[in-house]
Amino acid sequence: MLPDLLERVQRRPARLFASKVFRMQNRAPVVSFTFDDVPESAYINGATILEEHGVRGTFYIAAGTCDTQDTYWRTITPEQVRALHDRGHEIGCLTYSNADVQKLDADGIDEECRKNHNLLRRLCGDIQLTNFAYPYGHTTLMRKLQLQKRFDTCRGLVEGINVGTIDLGLLKVIKLYNQTLTPEILQRVLREACDRNGWLIFNSHDVADPPSAFGCSPDLLRTTIETARAMGLSCVTVRDALKEIGYTIG
Repeated sequence: MLPDLLERVQRRPARLFASKVFRMQNRAPVVSFTFDDVPESAYINGATILEEHGVRGTFYIAAGTCDTQDTYWRTITPEQVRALHDRGHEIGCLTYSNADVQKLDADGIDEECRKNHNLLRRLCGDIQLTNFAYPYGHTTLMRKLQLQKRFDTCRGLVEGINVGTIDLGLLKVIKLYNQTLTPEILQRVLREACDRNGWLIFNSHDVADPPSAFGCSPDLLRTTIETARAMGLSCVTVRDALKEIGYTIG
């Protein structure tokens, strides 16, 4: 219990201190769909549904875990990672082994990111990994400062909409989980994104029927895309959303 409490305390400064401040300059609200880890169903169902609607997503990959069985799902294969890239989706970066960055030192972080980038480049050619997601949403201030120098953005699991002056070192999300995203909440967050000219980043893991506690059903993903589109929101990858908000990539 005590170590868990200590880790939560260590994560707090990273949330409170906006370390990579950027003022959004978008002319219209924007939505991104992101998937972590990535379960095979996010490729089979998730990517297909996005493409049916003319949308591309950001898939954060831990290359060292590809084609393995997790507690909840089978992870994406190397061939499926390559197919995502070839089909126009963005490949984002996790740690190579999906290790919690809070448990790594600076050298460990560098090694995990280097191995992940090298393997993904072997799979996808001249790919550049420019956006990162903290595994499990965990980070400390020191690791956040280290990673935000390496990547254009780092995304956590703190809930909210990115509005106005944002922290690119810890982007906020709305969890696209069947267990938490009710129709009422979906309408509310989309309306808020419209009203405040925000950047709404949806996050999920598996796309299955039934989904895990950390995933969404195909129906919920379709409904979310269609509702966002009906409200006039642009649906783009994290990389392309940065262009829309006026951030100079690289």
